[in-house]
Amino acid sequence: MKSQPNGFVLVAVLWVLAALALLAAHIDTVTTAQIDNARLAKRSLERELDRHSTQATVIYLLATNRMNHRGLILETPQRFSETVALPDRGEGELHVTGQVYAGLGTTRFAMQDEGGLASINQPTVPVFGAVLRWVGIARDDVVRIVARAEDYVDENRTLRLNGAEAGQYRDRGKPPPPNWIMASPLELQRVLGIADVVTPAQWRRLGPLLSIRPPVGYNFNTMPPEVMAALLDLDLPSVQPLLDARAEQSVSRLSFIAMQTGKDPDIDPDDLRPIPSRFLRLTLWHEEDGVRMLAGIELTPFSDVAPWRIDYRYEEPAPEDAVDTPRTVATPLLP
Repeated sequence: MKSQPNGFVLVAVLWVLAALALLAAHIDTVTTAQIDNARLAKRSLERELDRHSTQATVIYLLATNRMNHRGLILETPQRFSETVALPDRGEGELHVTGQVYAGLGTTRFAMQDEGGLASINQPTVPVFGAVLRWVGIARDDVVRIVARAEDYVDENRTLRLNGAEAGQYRDRGKPPPPNWIMASPLELQRVLGIADVVTPAQWRRLGPLLSIRPPVGYNFNTMPPEVMAALLDLDLPSVQPLLDARAEQSVSRLSFIAMQTGKDPDIDPDDLRPIPSRFLRLTLWHEEDGVRMLAGIELTPFSDVAPWRIDYRYEEPAPEDAVDTPRTVATPLLP
């Protein structure tokens, strides 16, 4: 009879031990999850710091170095006299043609001279319509998009042919146009009817070719090959000789463009720009994050406030072909 209490105690002890084992397993699982979350948070913070540090470093380099016809000449020593002979290439270059570079940590970045892009705030300039046709938008739809984009940004309320003003937006249940300049390339998607004719795939091709900046002419030294091909009504292989040639010398004559492509550009020679503009788009991303941050930078060296300013900033999904591209030139301050 005395064995029954002992058996009960044994069973109770076993239940307690089992409960403790389950509790220990739960604590271990929770602790492991918390450690993993802490590691992920640390990694995310490190990537964010690397991105901000890369952006700050690149902007500093932009504000303190010289430009040649295709990009930023990097020099380690600071120069304070124009009497010193200045090298053409320095210790390296950062091209402002969309070339991908390795930044700090796992950051990747690219700079694009916005003077080589199509302005959405002056859509009647031919290059805007040309890039719309380049991505496959029908000619009649291009005519409507150009007219409606012009109505969207102009300050008057006059309805132009094929355009759209407040009444047309109201009929479609859309907010009226601001009759003011667009703040970022993304705002073009608010123009009435454009979402009906531009597919997501076309948007992905079109976005990198657009700018909010005022047109400053045509810069074939920094222009993306897609814009170049659209403007000259050629395919990409046909503009490759011009891309190769501009890597060695400045494109400053229409005859040079015709010699390399076999196409005479319908452009006023006075509108050719031999050097990058003061407007630059900086794109930064980490491949594992799946998003890119874009910032529109204006260099203002003669300002009393700051030598640069950021006019716009937004994020977008990283394209699937944003692969790991190694740095191709020396980049001081980016070890």
